[in-house]
Amino acid sequence: MTALTAQTIASDFSARLIGEDLPVSGPAPLADAGSGAVTFVGDTGKYAADFARAMASGAVVLAPLGTELPGGAAGALILVENPRAAFGQTVARHFAPRSEPGIAETARIHPTARVHETAHVGEYTVVRAGAVLEAHAEVRDHVVIGHNVVVGEHALVKSQAVIGEEGFGIEKDADGNNFHVPHIGSVRLGAHTEVGNFTTVCSGTIAPTTIGDYTKIDDHVHIAHNCRIGRNVIVTACAEISGSVVIEDDVWIGPNASVIQGLTLGRDSLLGIGAVAVKSIPENEVRVGNPAKRLGDNKR
Repeated sequence: MTALTAQTIASDFSARLIGEDLPVSGPAPLADAGSGAVTFVGDTGKYAADFARAMASGAVVLAPLGTELPGGAAGALILVENPRAAFGQTVARHFAPRSEPGIAETARIHPTARVHETAHVGEYTVVRAGAVLEAHAEVRDHVVIGHNVVVGEHALVKSQAVIGEEGFGIEKDADGNNFHVPHIGSVRLGAHTEVGNFTTVCSGTIAPTTIGDYTKIDDHVHIAHNCRIGRNVIVTACAEISGSVVIEDDVWIGPNASVIQGLTLGRDSLLGIGAVAVKSIPENEVRVGNPAKRLGDNKR
């Protein structure tokens, strides 16, 4: 295995390296970074003391374009447009543990389910009839993948999540008693999606509940039946999305936010922490509070 150096990381981003081609043995927070560490700084003024200490200690620092190497620094700089993103990609590429393809001995896979040879299925996970796990999908431990669910390429489903069980659709029968409306539409998770620990994504009633490519859903989130969620959406911890909600691309939903059934959240909109959406939100609008009210524009 070739030793990792500052130039290797710089080459990953076609970035400029300033200073020595130092060896890199692991990542570290800026405040703790020393010789052999790679770290990042987003604001060299705000974090000036930690930045100076890291450079004096011989760290490799991913820094904003235009940053200059301090005089007498033992470290090196890699200049990138978004240091935090570059640091995350560096950790993912060179240091993060990778799951091995294959199916754990304790997992239960229905004979009609299809698991790609490069996919991973963890301990005590259940994959039901007709489900499909596409290339490089990772389904961790104690997960339930329901009937006919599709888990897209490079998707991640974290432990204890439940994907594709029935949604909560209740009607009254002729005698006035509650009965559960069947939900047979299943769920489709797009490529590079992520579903967090203890999160539920419910089956659609007839058509599938859909999660678009690159959308990331945090831990302890509930996505109800018939939702249609677009690409690159962020849904953070403990949010609740009621049935038949449409969330367009690049929406951000804050922790503990709630969305009543049937609404549409327009592209680039933002729903703040603990907000309760009772009306649809136009594109690019920020809403906060209970009930959620307009605060301003998200992107100007």
